[in-house]
Amino acid sequence: MSESDETPELNEDEQTAVAVEWYLAMWNEALKRGVAQETMALVSLSATANKLNEVFGAEHAGLLIKQIGENAGDGAFDIPDEPEDN
Repeated sequence: MSESDETPELNEDEQTAVAVEWYLAMWNEALKRGVAQETMALVSLSATANKLNEVFGAEHAGLLIKQIGENAGDGAFDIPDEPEDN
C-alpha cells in the first residue's frame, strides 16, 4: 500500500468532526430521498443501540443509553461521560 492509500490518523476532535459531518450529510440525503425525520430518528436510535452493544458490551451500553435517556429528559443533550468502574 502506498502512502497516499493510507487512512490518516485523526485526533479525537477531528474524529468527532468527521463523524458529525458524515452523519448529518447522510441524514440530509435520506430526507431529500423522502425519508421522514421520525423514521430517520428511530432507525438511527436502533442502529446506535446495536452498535453500542457491539462495541462496549451489553452492560456498558445499557448504562450509556440510560444516561442519554436521563440527559434527554433533562433537556441536556451533551454526550455523557463514560461511567467509572468502581
